Amino acid sequence: MAAVALVRRVAEEGRDVTEDDLDGIRNICRCGTYPRIREAIRSAAGRM
Repeated sequence: MAAVALVRRVAEEGRDVTEDDLDGIRNICRCGTYPRIREAIRSAAGRM
């Protein structure tokens, strides 16, 4: 849910997702797929 809120916020602001934005999400998985989750967030934001 935090990732969806982030994607919506940056889309409304008309900007790209930054590393600071991604670092602000503390409640997503810290497993081995974490880099892929971050890339998926960037990809989703780019499509909006």
